[in-house]
Amino acid sequence: MIFFVEAPLTGSGLSTLAWAVAQGIDAALVTTDPAKYRGAAGADVLPGLAARGRLHVVPVTEGEAVPAELLAAAREHPAPGRPGVICATDRHLLFAAALAEAIGAPFAPVEAVRTFRDKRRARALYDTLGIASPRWAEVRTADELRAFAEEAGRPVVLKNCRGTGSLDVLLCRTPRDAVAAHTTLTSGDLYLGGELMAEEFVSGPLYSLETLVADGRCRHLGVTDRQLGPRPAFCEVSYTFPVRVPARAEAAMRAAVETLVAATGIAQGMLHTEFILAGGDEAVVVEVNARMGGGLLALMMNDCLTVPVPELLCSAALGRPVADPVPNGRHSSTVTVYAPTAGRLRRVHGLAEAAGAPHVVQVVRSAAPGDEVRAAGDYRGAVGQIRTRAGSANLALNAALAASRDLVVEVTG
Repeated sequence: MIFFVEAPLTGSGLSTLAWAVAQGIDAALVTTDPAKYRGAAGADVLPGLAARGRLHVVPVTEGEAVPAELLAAAREHPAPGRPGVICATDRHLLFAAALAEAIGAPFAPVEAVRTFRDKRRARALYDTLGIASPRWAEVRTADELRAFAEEAGRPVVLKNCRGTGSLDVLLCRTPRDAVAAHTTLTSGDLYLGGELMAEEFVSGPLYSLETLVADGRCRHLGVTDRQLGPRPAFCEVSYTFPVRVPARAEAAMRAAVETLVAATGIAQGMLHTEFILAGGDEAVVVEVNARMGGGLLALMMNDCLTVPVPELLCSAALGRPVADPVPNGRHSSTVTVYAPTAGRLRRVHGLAEAAGAPHVVQVVRSAAPGDEVRAAGDYRGAVGQIRTRAGSANLALNAALAASRDLVVEVTG
């Protein structure tokens, strides 16, 4: 039996759960509110799960406290073989790890999830293991940040030690910029109640390595490239899978991930690990996410691998033989469209034209008319995404960029 702990509200949604149900796998969803998945991919499986007692509504799915009633339900429905746990969302990883530990399912240990969800602890681990990583420091005050920036003598990045999606992350080119950024980020509530840290800025293209872990063994599924928007923010504007990088760089990326998996005892799950390729093909780790990459990446990987991602995830969770997926010759890109300014979304023109453009396979709306949107600074400014599929990485990306130019976003103040 596989327990799915929540799911993305957009992108792949509940599609992995729906695939498992279609294959006859005994699967359950653990969530605080099934209604929030209304309209998500795969949501039509929810009534059937509820009818079979496989829809577990609990008070919280964050933190380490697993409700006794959920554990009791897991014991009431024993199934042949070992239980499995799958979680694709950052906020719920700690709960999933605690659930897995309680029911004896392989997953990332609770301590590993704690480490990777706190970027300070993660940086300390990289340093201990000798993995290339930027110099960093905790910065509790603006004076500490200024001192770090002055000592670095180069641009630094000020970021929340928690969170994802480029939220609460700013580039500071000078010590004066750093103090201003500190004021900006401390003037409101930091995401997930995090604290600030600083690290030296490493210049270079950004990539991520997508890895499946099954019985403690890494299966690297491919490399994704990532393009970012204008500084000082770090919002993603496009990404393509799979892409090629120099063999030396990819070998370093793989070695870093394998070292981390061995050191933290991760037994099962997906890893989405971001790297900057600095001079000389050096792979400098940005962060490790003990989950599938967000956005439309799961769907892109389905397009481009010989084995679908849901099959890989479910086989690994249940301890079944895992097929070796290889690229099938196709490439997929996603371009994210942002609002030009902050305000209330009025309308997005050109959706039909974008959907009918060459090589486009999906246009996803991230915001509806009337929603508050932000300027392109992090994922909260996104109003839509365009996914393409083509015979080369370059064609897939250019097709997505071309289609995105059909969209005109109207925002009212």
